[in-house]
Amino acid sequence: MPYTVARPRAWIAGLLAALSLAMSGCGDEPVAVSMVGYNHTDVGIYAFEINGHGGPNIGAHRGGGNRTCCVMVPLVHEPGMTVKVRWVNRIDDVPQVRFVSVPPYRPDELGRFAV
Repeated sequence: MPYTVARPRAWIAGLLAALSLAMSGCGDEPVAVSMVGYNHTDVGIYAFEINGHGGPNIGAHRGGGNRTCCVMVPLVHEPGMTVKVRWVNRIDDVPQVRFVSVPPYRPDELGRFAV
């Protein structure tokens, strides 16, 4: 009979261990941060996006004022990480695309993503 009693306890202990391992991986989940754009050109930007998440228009030599929600980033910076930035200057323009390296950051520095 002790074998029968120990078996459920072992099963519960195994389940709790698996649950704690699953929860420890939660730091790998991406987090949503607001994004903001800056335009250092003489031409207005009609719209931009980062990895498919859209941002507002930005006038020539403007930006930084309007934050948009959200772009997903890993909580911990991954070496070699890049994002796809896409923008159009006018509604009928062909979109321009660049892949941009993301500089290193720490989890406590997350708050906004600036392009």
